[in-house]
Amino acid sequence: MPEEKIVKSGTPGLDEIFAIRGFKPRSSILVSGEPGAGKSILALQFIYNGARLYGEAGVFVTSEQSVEKVRETARSVGMGLEQFEKNGLVTLLKVPVMKGGEMMPEELFRHIRRGDVKRAAIDSITPFEYLTSDMKDFRLKLLTFVEMITKENTTLLVTADKRKTDFDNVEFNYEDFLFDGLILMGRMRKAVSFERVLTVIKMRGTEHSSDLHPVEISEKGLIVRTLQEL
Repeated sequence: MPEEKIVKSGTPGLDEIFAIRGFKPRSSILVSGEPGAGKSILALQFIYNGARLYGEAGVFVTSEQSVEKVRETARSVGMGLEQFEKNGLVTLLKVPVMKGGEMMPEELFRHIRRGDVKRAAIDSITPFEYLTSDMKDFRLKLLTFVEMITKENTTLLVTADKRKTDFDNVEFNYEDFLFDGLILMGRMRKAVSFERVLTVIKMRGTEHSSDLHPVEISEKGLIVRTLQEL
């Protein structure tokens, strides 16, 4: 049986954190952290780089922004999604968030089953959690969703807000345990300012760095600094 191809994020510095230089195929990764840490951009780059660098089709699902706002955000950090939307390598979907509504629409699964979609990103699951009146039901739906997506030979990246980001004393939510990988993003005080940082809490199937890695966001996108660069 041929060896499976590693799924590269394409984000500068991120893949180097893992011993296998990327994610295992069909894995599920939760990117959790405070607002403004860069979670949405990281998720967008996962889909954009899949199309631009590796020719892999991907679906980006937004629960908080309009599709046009997602395009504007992407353009502001050097990602032109429209060209890849036209050739079918990138699909943007808006999920209306409503109390009692389904977390993910059947439309997402139709896209994945209809084409050779290798990547899916959900930004974010937090609004669905806030509106649920039954946390047990929410967690069951989330677990079922993750299993359904990854069974379709798709690698899944999901974002979620974390109310408190303390890298010295991480407080885990139940959903943190449902994913193969957990990446934590936030900010730390550096002299009189704050610095964005990222750390990998877990990633099944590969060894990884446990260091805090500085994150930089510019008009050229998001990059992760490794210790060799510092």
